Amino acid sequence: MNDLTLISTEELARRVGYDGPTNAFRSWCAAMRIQPVPGRRGYYDPKLVRRRLDEAQGLVSEPMAPASSNNDLIGQRRARRGEG
Repeated sequence: MNDLTLISTEELARRVGYDGPTNAFRSWCAAMRIQPVPGRRGYYDPKLVRRRLDEAQGLVSEPMAPASSNNDLIGQRRARRGEG
């Protein structure tokens, strides 16, 4: 596994500027769509937290469209030529 790290509720609250896991912190998490790891109440995935912060700041670009496969290109060519 690649460096699996979880962050506790207490640590996350302090890192984002709260005195601890207060109601204000929980409201902020809900507004940011940050939820604990399923089955690990009280622990968060730092990658999810980073992604949500990036989304809130408009730093996440739109997902790229999947690359066209050879079959898609052939289908497009046939459609242009009327070879249904």
